[in-house]
Amino acid sequence: MENDLTTQISADITLIKERIANLSQLDLAEHSDAFEEVHRLLQHALSNLDGI
Repeated sequence: MENDLTTQISADITLIKERIANLSQLDLAEHSDAFEEVHRLLQHALSNLDGI
């Protein structure tokens, strides 16, 4: 189970990094929504860390 959690956390972090890297390609008006999504993803990843 710990291996599954580690895999999930790795996938979460990869997705977060992709979202952050793509920010520069978005219109400025879309940044707020993108930051909110990154924040939500970070919260999810951090809650998974509590399980380790």
